[in-house]
Amino acid sequence: MGKAADSKAKTLAAAAALFRRQGYQGTALQDILAAAGSPRGSLYFHFPKGKEEIGCSALTQSGETVRKTIAQAAESSEDAEAFLTRVIRGMATDLEKSNYRDGCPIATTALETSAQSEALGATSRTAFQKWELEIKRGLFRFGLSAGDADLVATLVLSQLEGALLLSRTYRSLEPLHRAELALKLLLRVRGA
Repeated sequence: MGKAADSKAKTLAAAAALFRRQGYQGTALQDILAAAGSPRGSLYFHFPKGKEEIGCSALTQSGETVRKTIAQAAESSEDAEAFLTRVIRGMATDLEKSNYRDGCPIATTALETSAQSEALGATSRTAFQKWELEIKRGLFRFGLSAGDADLVATLVLSQLEGALLLSRTYRSLEPLHRAELALKLLLRVRGA
């Protein structure tokens, strides 16, 4: 990786981490530069449209990382219950490692900006839609009908996002543990 590509990657990683922790509005360009160890000129070289462009790129990168994690959880699981357990426990581990500071890599920015920025709103929607589709694919793989997998995937994503928010707010993994139990119960009722 060249020096320019390395600088861009560091900037995106720093932005993604800061947006996840303190939100888009709470993150100044100077914060991103300091966290990345990048000079100001490199920021505008890589992101000539400024903070919104950095935000879209960081959200896209974070979204793809989570999408791949969900896909791998499905590929490495023997059934739907194990698949969802892997996803939830991975989220719980990340949250706990951050001492409850790092929530969903998309939600904080999405809540702050989707009404003000069409670009950030569209990027957030795309990330969530890809996650939902990946959950649906996993559930379909484990025997749910396409219609049921579609319905349950929306429920799963909603449950996970809500439980992650509550766990971060309560500074406790209990909401994520309860979400795991609730989703297991749903799968048993659905016969998955």
